[in-house]
Amino acid sequence: MSLPRRVYLDHAATSWPKPAVVLEAYQESCQELGVAAGRGAYRRAQEVDRGIDQVRSQVLRLVGASADDTVAWTSNGTMAIHGAIHSLLWQSDLSQVHVVSSVTEHNSVLRTLEDLHQRRGLAYSLVGCDARGWVDPRDVRLALRPDTALVVINHASNVTGVVQDIAGISEELSVHSRVFGKRTDEGIALMVDGAQSLGYVDFDMRNWGVDIVVSPGHKGLCGPFGVGMIVARAPMIQRMRSPWIGGTGRSSDSLEGPFGWRESIESGNINAPAIMAMGKGIEYVSSDSGRRVKVGFADWLSRLLDAIESHPSLRLVGYPKTGTDQLAKRVPIVSLVSDQYDSHEMAMMLDSVFGIECRSGLHCAGRIHKHIGSSVESGALRMSFGHTSSTSDVEAAVEGIQALGACI
Repeated sequence: MSLPRRVYLDHAATSWPKPAVVLEAYQESCQELGVAAGRGAYRRAQEVDRGIDQVRSQVLRLVGASADDTVAWTSNGTMAIHGAIHSLLWQSDLSQVHVVSSVTEHNSVLRTLEDLHQRRGLAYSLVGCDARGWVDPRDVRLALRPDTALVVINHASNVTGVVQDIAGISEELSVHSRVFGKRTDEGIALMVDGAQSLGYVDFDMRNWGVDIVVSPGHKGLCGPFGVGMIVARAPMIQRMRSPWIGGTGRSSDSLEGPFGWRESIESGNINAPAIMAMGKGIEYVSSDSGRRVKVGFADWLSRLLDAIESHPSLRLVGYPKTGTDQLAKRVPIVSLVSDQYDSHEMAMMLDSVFGIECRSGLHCAGRIHKHIGSSVESGALRMSFGHTSSTSDVEAAVEGIQALGACI
């Protein structure tokens, strides 16, 4: 028995297929170079170092940072989040520190905060959201306290796709700092999780007043697994210290240091092949081909919305009834629920009959569901597009949705 066609609609989890230039760069790095970064003075080692520095510059441009800001590599997005939060907070008496985040966050953020609460007494507050998953900047300001040191917000929801008003949130933080008479260098740090937005929507770190951006490289940037990043503005480095340290490739006779924040975060061997391949992914999503695909996202989402809304037994999650007017403020994610089947059953039906691969469940974002009307037990069925999606994928998704609606 032959397997059905493969229709991949889970780009919010990871992009697939990877662009050919990404795979070629990864293979070349492994086969032709194959050396550790920052560990040698011979020609190929220097070539790897130059290649990684070029990708650092690409990332700085991508997020709207300046050349004096810092990019530190991690093994994935979760470690970037963990490393950034701990770098900012671990030197403090956390029983005297407060953090604000939101119910829309990934568990990489929420579990890190809860762990610090349980082990070290950190206080944190979670701001709610509306039915779209959108966080009102004014609600962030209302959650701030004199002892608030950090605000962590994801740029785009991995359940509804809605994009947050980061500049608006930053302005509310500035107002709060002025009220409490804090200097700029001791104000509240704003950290943004760009896991679902980088590569899909424009990002302007400096003009928006963002201090730290974290992201994996394997989603909207089309890189392979094994690379994440922390981008920190230059003034923040004075406030940060890595929670880990190991081999740095220099000063091997010293145990005390001093060691810089970036070199400490990058202790051990960084994933040079994945980093350089991600650099090609950034080039791809910024190219004419990548931009042409992004132009079609709004139309693709509209077609899925129409298909879902044509069946009374299916319900959109995170979209108002007039959902099409919100498409410009979203990344290409659609989530739905049914009156009869849970999300896991729908996902299995789509896979077995149509070869459609999409995500079911809570999507590692368990706090958002009671706010957007999806099940807190089974979550929602999520379809997500990427830079290598095609019109035929959309047509298959519409066909699958219509079949679900007809059999329920």
